[in-house]
Amino acid sequence: MTEAVKIAQQYYDDTETDRMYAAIWGGEHIHYGIYTQPDEAIHYASLRTVETIAQTLEKIDQNSRVIDLGAGYGGAARYLAKTYGCFVCCLNLSQLQNQRNSQLNQEQNLSHLVEVTQGSFEDIPYADNSFDIVWSQDAIVHSGDRRLVFPEIKRILKPGGELIFTVVLKK
Repeated sequence: MTEAVKIAQQYYDDTETDRMYAAIWGGEHIHYGIYTQPDEAIHYASLRTVETIAQTLEKIDQNSRVIDLGAGYGGAARYLAKTYGCFVCCLNLSQLQNQRNSQLNQEQNLSHLVEVTQGSFEDIPYADNSFDIVWSQDAIVHSGDRRLVFPEIKRILKPGGELIFTVVLKK
């Protein structure tokens, strides 16, 4: 585990940090939103981002296996599972976020479609060619060495599979 990954894990596993993210983002998503109104709630803007990204996928249905790298609270995974009926694996560092994710999956009766796994996307704990879609929102930036992440993505992605991710860029 790189030093950057350790720092990210400590940051997101801090109780106060977790409480802040849950309060600000509403406990479902932890990523940037697409706003249509200046006073729109973060929750709706974040959901709109997930909806917009999902619409760009070419092949997603009930037979798809998806992995969400840096899944946070799992909002995207639950949206994909509910909307498309696909199976989604949430890979995430934070134990606190993973606990909330598992709880929300259970509350929304989605535990059979959404799996939560503790781990790093620098060393993905799944077999080669395991997923049809690799999804990641604003998370790869937390890697200390992105040169480790993309070969891992290539390894777990089935031939012809799709990679979709967002990153925060500074101009």
